[in-house]
Amino acid sequence: MSIFDDLKTKFDRFIDLAQARVRSQPWLVVTLMHEYFRHLYPSDPYLPFPEADSASARISSVLDACIGGFEAASPLGSYFVGRPGCMEGIVARLAAAGRKRADEATTQQVYGKLWDAFDVDVYTKEALQILRERLETGDFRLSSLKGAKVLDMGCGSGRYAIALAMCGAARVHGVDLGAASIETGAAIAQRTGLSNIEFHTGNVLELPYRDGEFDFVFCNGVLHHTTNMEQGIRELHRVLKPGGRAFLYLYADGGLFWYSRKKMPVVMKQIPQEYTMAVLQLLGMPSNRFVFVDNWYVPIERHTSRAYLEQFLRETGFAAVVKIHSGRATDLDNSSLRSRPDAEVLWGDGEHRYLLTKA
Repeated sequence: MSIFDDLKTKFDRFIDLAQARVRSQPWLVVTLMHEYFRHLYPSDPYLPFPEADSASARISSVLDACIGGFEAASPLGSYFVGRPGCMEGIVARLAAAGRKRADEATTQQVYGKLWDAFDVDVYTKEALQILRERLETGDFRLSSLKGAKVLDMGCGSGRYAIALAMCGAARVHGVDLGAASIETGAAIAQRTGLSNIEFHTGNVLELPYRDGEFDFVFCNGVLHHTTNMEQGIRELHRVLKPGGRAFLYLYADGGLFWYSRKKMPVVMKQIPQEYTMAVLQLLGMPSNRFVFVDNWYVPIERHTSRAYLEQFLRETGFAAVVKIHSGRATDLDNSSLRSRPDAEVLWGDGEHRYLLTKA
């Protein structure tokens, strides 16, 4: 049996057990799903992995532990069994504490609840550091944005738009479908004292901007959550001026990582997001670590192969399509990962981060 087949067999068993317990022991499902998911990454900045273990051996071991956790917990009682409405009552109490949004579409609700927990330091220091580690890995420098007109396409609550404004751009426009998230970004930008940034409510599939309006477009982890990724890419190309550059991040495909991301939400969406976030908070998870809830609750998550994406980008009219290898240890496209013998088995095509230049 191959490494992938062995891991897939264990993972499928884990998912079956999670499905069997999702109604009676949701707290256990959240805890073990979190433990498995974090081990899928090459590195964990909060709970470091043993350096001696290979990634595939580590993931195999944690799957054994999670399966064992479900089996060991089978005799435990549950307040959810025989009490109709118990979960609904818990969620209602969480909603009363101000954790529920009812004014936005589902994807914006998912992210709005996550962004509410961020603090100003995350919006400024961490976002700027992440931009350096992910963009400044080749011939591109953030200093080149000085005096540029920049668009953050699908900006959410604006943490990267704010970081881009701090790089000296003449003007940064942040656009997003979520009105409440836009309000959050505008409020934080005001608190930072930035005057070169503005936010607009709009659809990334039909941007409210003229052709060729921007020197640089930043689109980070957005279009794979839309109904038409290709149309989003065409819009990015349209509003970028000839010779302008763009950063695009999309989810990839292949390997155990992306296989797992397809199956975990099937179980997790049976548990209300508010409950899951409450359990993760009780585990002590930092508020800015929302990657798990991202996957579990968004309504659309598209995975794309590198070959298809690069072909489409060139057909759209980009003269240069340059794949970036991130400098962050947690990222699946980190160049140091590709030399590992099990890299393709675990992470497939990694992640898609590209610097694009319009013809």
